[in-house]
Amino acid sequence: MKLPEMTKRNQLLLVLALIVIAIPSLFIFDYTQNNPKFCTTCHLMNEAYNTWEASAMHDLNCHSCHEATMAQSMQHVYDVLTHNPQDVTKPVEIENDMCETCHASNDDQWLQVVNTAGHAVHLYNGNAHAECIECHGMELHVFRPPHEPCLECHEPERVHASETMNADCTTCHDFLAEEDDLTPVRDDCIECHEEKELLVVSMPAETHLDSTCTSCHDPHGEVTAEDCTKCHTDVDEGLHEISAHTVCTSCHVPHEEVAVRDSCESCHVDKEEHYAPVNCLSCHE
Repeated sequence: MKLPEMTKRNQLLLVLALIVIAIPSLFIFDYTQNNPKFCTTCHLMNEAYNTWEASAMHDLNCHSCHEATMAQSMQHVYDVLTHNPQDVTKPVEIENDMCETCHASNDDQWLQVVNTAGHAVHLYNGNAHAECIECHGMELHVFRPPHEPCLECHEPERVHASETMNADCTTCHDFLAEEDDLTPVRDDCIECHEEKELLVVSMPAETHLDSTCTSCHDPHGEVTAEDCTKCHTDVDEGLHEISAHTVCTSCHVPHEEVAVRDSCESCHVDKEEHYAPVNCLSCHE
């Protein structure tokens, strides 16, 4: 049946009206859902936008992680306007499943954490399933965890060496290592302490070649080494009985190959010509 001319005209106008409404609506929907700039239409989000832009996640849009239903989004807007007009609150909690969508996906474009040492200990291999956000969400859009989350579980509250070293737990305990053990080895220490690469003690020769850094140093304690007498209990005879010889490292210099005579002459300066160059211990046992 042929429709009246007026009806066709009205249908055409209706289609045009729908197109005029649909196209901007699609752009608006895409902008609100996929463009992080939309968040900055609220002045409260400026800090969040700036920290996101400087973060490792700056290639993702907000809804990649902050996935909310339309109802949750509307409720969030209502709560902000009516209850917290000065504060930014999270519309949804970020669960581990959200993080694992990328980081446990076997997709090489994302850092994969399933087989890394730190995440194996804290997340997988039958261990308690910790919350990613507990360590990676301490600061707004700063994903490298500080040492504070570690101290929540790992006491006593001690950080390696001192504040001057600018080190935190992950400096030594490499979470992303492929090994199963998080315990640092000597090579890890040498990365920072290059001047201590030589492990030996000056005398007796080649002493401590089989030792590790933690044999003498408590990595979570003081910078100075622990008391040598913890291991060396038989040091109360001969030269060790003399009060001037009670500081072990004055003669047994750590991390240096110092000749015995040079070590002795550093104190006994009046003996430089005394039967030189005979080893002092040849006579003074």
